[in-house]
Amino acid sequence: MRYRARVARVLLSAGLLASVATRLDAGCVYPPLVYGVYSVGTKAGPGKVPLATRLGELQESGVTMITGVEDAAVLDALPAGMQAVPGCALMHERDWKRDGRWDEAAARVQLERIAARWANHPKVYGVCLTHEVEEYADHARRHWMYELAKPFFPKKKVIQYYGVLWDRLNPARETVRGYGERGELETDVLFVSLQAATREGRFDANRAEKLREILEQAQRTPGIPVWVQTSINADHKYVDGPRSMYEVWGKHGENMRRWADSVLRTEVRGTDARPVRLAGFFWRSLGRFPYDLGYPEFAEHRAALRAIGRDICHPAR
Repeated sequence: MRYRARVARVLLSAGLLASVATRLDAGCVYPPLVYGVYSVGTKAGPGKVPLATRLGELQESGVTMITGVEDAAVLDALPAGMQAVPGCALMHERDWKRDGRWDEAAARVQLERIAARWANHPKVYGVCLTHEVEEYADHARRHWMYELAKPFFPKKKVIQYYGVLWDRLNPARETVRGYGERGELETDVLFVSLQAATREGRFDANRAEKLREILEQAQRTPGIPVWVQTSINADHKYVDGPRSMYEVWGKHGENMRRWADSVLRTEVRGTDARPVRLAGFFWRSLGRFPYDLGYPEFAEHRAALRAIGRDICHPAR
């Protein structure tokens, strides 16, 4: 309970939970964390559903946050108590550079445009500026990007999204784990891809071990929460039907629970001997792609989304 109370205080200070909350729901399985989906839309296979219906479904599923928001209409329609993160590609490499060189003036122009749209929106938790930022920026440059962007968003989190937590750009082409070097901040939320739920084409809950490595590196920047997202039959580039959903996640979505158990129970011992755990978990996606969680035949997978959401501790409402 000491851990749950500490995490609840962190979430309360972030404005994610009502300030009047004083206790946690009884009987929950997982500690408090931000829970949601990475991107949402109105697709339902070949058809569509109203946006309000989809958002209501998420609210019933215990979702508190939607990341990867691209449409302002989603923000305007969010139910009470739900927040969103625009991005995660509000700025591309070309927005930080001109003619192959880092260009502060050009970056400021784009940051001003983004800030004018999102910096004061009451339903925006933070802005996810970059996508797989390690592909084109090492630690020193990511720290520079964060320092440049932060003053534009004094009331919001500035978030960078990472495909991996090692620098792809280094002269020796070695695995350089540059995140948080010397304790220098790169982001207000460490948001990392946690895709590898399969091994040799089969579901493998042990692949969540990657999260342990992420949490260990996150200790370089104490106080920065860790979020991850897992794709669930989302990418239209390789998904051309419902088959891959059943093969990976089970005919009834049973492997979604196994994956959540592996991920949400993973912890490492922090430098102060306290457990360090995940602060945010997202499925990708619901209604953005033809065969993602919004596909009509995946009703049992959506039921798994709801069941997991119910088992996450929330302060009493």
